[in-house]
Amino acid sequence: MTVRTEKQSKRTINPLLPLQVYLGFLLVMFTCAGGWTQTEKLESIRLDPEEEHDLLVIPVIEKATKSSFELDEFEIEIESEDDKVKYEAREKGTIDDPIVHWEVESDEPVHLVFDTKQKKFQRLTNKVRVVLHDYFELDSLIEETDAESGKAYPKLGYAILELPAEKHPAMFVKAAEKRAEVDSAFVIIERPPEVPH
Repeated sequence: MTVRTEKQSKRTINPLLPLQVYLGFLLVMFTCAGGWTQTEKLESIRLDPEEEHDLLVIPVIEKATKSSFELDEFEIEIESEDDKVKYEAREKGTIDDPIVHWEVESDEPVHLVFDTKQKKFQRLTNKVRVVLHDYFELDSLIEETDAESGKAYPKLGYAILELPAEKHPAMFVKAAEKRAEVDSAFVIIERPPEVPH
């Protein structure tokens, strides 16, 4: 007669486990606290059908934060400190000084793009240029979107829509181009005021 004896297994607990759990918790908390930079890809948008280069849409960031963005040829960092926002672009593979742009924070958001051809940050107006299949549809386009007003220039082949200050023109253009009545849409760069000579 054979007697089976049961063996009891002993589980050993890793003595470093509590420390590893604690360090993992700290890492998650630090990452979520906003002190961590996050690298994201930027969307591109066309300025004009005649232009050969794209503009890269710079998102509006929260106050007192820092964000990083990757492009094919550039790295962009945005840092909000006190009442200023610093936009910095570095061309990859070069030791050139970074391209720096400062904005003062205000109640109205500033909407920027980065022009990779001219290598500079540019402000957008709160207007967009829209090419419609039929300009009789302009009123319904205004009513069904975030546009505040608009005016058609059929002989010139486009309409100008005015947007609320908080609406990013680039995001409006992306959404407008998905609509059936819209052939194409473009942002408008803010031009510096001309000084009389």
